Amino acid sequence: MLALRYLINNLSKGALYSVQRNASASVRGRTYSAISVCMSSRGVKFHNVNQQFREKSSTSSPLAISAVSSDNDAVSISWADGSSTKFHNIWLRDHCKCKQCYNPATYQKELNILDVPLDIKPTNVSITDQNYLSIKWPDSHETGFDGAWLKQHSYYGERDAIKTSDQKKQLFLWDKKIIEANMPCPFDFPKVLSDEDELFALTHGIIKHGFAFVENTPTEVSAIEEISIKLGGFVMETHYGKAWEFSNEVLKHADTAYTSDYLRGHTDNTYFSHPAGLQMLHCVGHDGTGGLNLLVDGFCAAEKLRKYDKASFDFLTSTTVPFHYKSDSENIHLKAHGPVIELDPFNGGISEIRFNTYDTYTLDCLKYADVARFYKALKAFTGLTCAPENQLWFKLVPGLLLIMGNWRVLHGRSSFTGKRTMHGCYVNGDDFFGKYRAKAVAQNKN
Repeated sequence: MLALRYLINNLSKGALYSVQRNASASVRGRTYSAISVCMSSRGVKFHNVNQQFREKSSTSSPLAISAVSSDNDAVSISWADGSSTKFHNIWLRDHCKCKQCYNPATYQKELNILDVPLDIKPTNVSITDQNYLSIKWPDSHETGFDGAWLKQHSYYGERDAIKTSDQKKQLFLWDKKIIEANMPCPFDFPKVLSDEDELFALTHGIIKHGFAFVENTPTEVSAIEEISIKLGGFVMETHYGKAWEFSNEVLKHADTAYTSDYLRGHTDNTYFSHPAGLQMLHCVGHDGTGGLNLLVDGFCAAEKLRKYDKASFDFLTSTTVPFHYKSDSENIHLKAHGPVIELDPFNGGISEIRFNTYDTYTLDCLKYADVARFYKALKAFTGLTCAPENQLWFKLVPGLLLIMGNWRVLHGRSSFTGKRTMHGCYVNGDDFFGKYRAKAVAQNKN
């Protein structure tokens, strides 16, 4: 807890400090709160948080099938809660999980759709005592489905809101006031590496809040590599390297992060087709003043935009914006594009923020009629990310590692004096979420 005790300096959690853009001038409205400390005397333990999540995610009981019927096109299921669902016959045949149609060792389909008539229909459908739907096909092939599995995988638009609400429960959207009152507890570096429950709690915390702190982190660059491998299996290698050390004294890359200037909130890798899912930052030394760290919940800011300026929200979710990274010394020019706010195509929830006004490329992709709309929407969203009530300010110190969800949380910093040395790395989002899903399934089985 030494790193966090250093941060709060015996002041209350709500104490406010002026953020300095440089040594002589303050930035109006930019403040930061000291990170709250979860003392052991409070009885808060990370594995308890993990246990609570496990219990919440495993308490829902499967809905029972009350009746079933079939016709030339589909099988109709009535559920005990009074709802009903229809599945096309071809869909049910395609999703057969028998050993002939599906390889349970590789989780891959073996069925060739060319072997199935489009107008296939069952010769018999029935319900067993175990809430199990049994189907017999014209070629005598038999298919069976657990009722809970069918309910969970009802067609989009027909299923109830259970899945969507469960996804939303995993996310804790925050602004400055909310996060200061609900500051997540820091995790312990040695325990994360040695305890699988602690590692899972850290993973879940990153997804829930969009960020997490790991204290007692060694100041060797290999330390963040160890955490990265635990979280995602690999360190994501880019033109920056794998895990990197950088300071403001040497401009190794064409990036403002390698200066001592103020950085507005942004996400990284907007110029990649698939931006990194996680970013880690560790300040291992700073001989000077300033250099406060900034976090903004991009999902929360986007939801506020959806609520108060729906037209701008809709424009930013439907308009493709170009981004780039160009470095003459590295002989590289990266380009990618995407919406500033990306939505989940299945439930309409926010799935990714791609926001970096530093790396926005020439906007010659817009139609004349859309230019004014774009700048109105961009200014509205930028204003929300720069509003003091949406910003969390703090200062990283040696030993305190910051892990951020790069698809959600914006980060930045105040300007600073002196030499400031940082360690950083990226983790691929697919690797991170893939390991989390597998672990979550294992947790729910226990």
